[in-house]
Amino acid sequence: MSRIYVVRHGEASWHAEDYDQLTDKGHAQARAVGAELAARGIRPDVVVSGTLRRHRETAAGLLEGAGWDHAVAEDDRWNELDADDIVRAHAPEHATMTAALAHFAGRGAAGDFDALFGEAMVRWFETGSGYLESYREFTQRVEDVLGALVSGLAPLGQAVVVTSGGVGNSIASQVLGGGAETWMRIFGTFPNTGIMRLSHSGERGLRLLSLGEISHLEQRPELLSER
Repeated sequence: MSRIYVVRHGEASWHAEDYDQLTDKGHAQARAVGAELAARGIRPDVVVSGTLRRHRETAAGLLEGAGWDHAVAEDDRWNELDADDIVRAHAPEHATMTAALAHFAGRGAAGDFDALFGEAMVRWFETGSGYLESYREFTQRVEDVLGALVSGLAPLGQAVVVTSGGVGNSIASQVLGGGAETWMRIFGTFPNTGIMRLSHSGERGLRLLSLGEISHLEQRPELLSER
């Protein structure tokens, strides 16, 4: 039975102009999750990540924390959904997700951003065209890259994947046999550097063993974050 450990990236720069970089806390989270994986006795055959800066920085910190001497295999199919495009299609007055966040934060109405983003996601789920990457195209991309990873693992192989929350949502929804409704029900269960464990065997296929584990952060509450 092969094992796959899917790790969401560390805390990114949520309120900064450039979201796609880790904060100091995010770097500390990355080292902490690496130390946690090594403490569990995990010795991966492969470490893979998306190509976004927050993925690369998390993977580097994870390797440092684990003490593993691995090259990271990057694949842009592990990259996050295009939140800017999803927000812009729903609310064209906001050019990017960061611009929408800044708009509502400036009005002291951060909860309004969450409502807008939720509505934008529902529109993305329900609309088949008008996006740089549709919901169906995104989920197919994730299914394809996960399938390629699984097929390349030995029967007892182990892999660590550094990616984003949307990819984790897509994987969990697919393994559970659900679609957009399942996605929304589990939305928010991937805190920064949360671990999702999967197993694969020829008899049972892919199985979801855990979702959003954060034992490495619960030991250091100052490192907990969700964005």
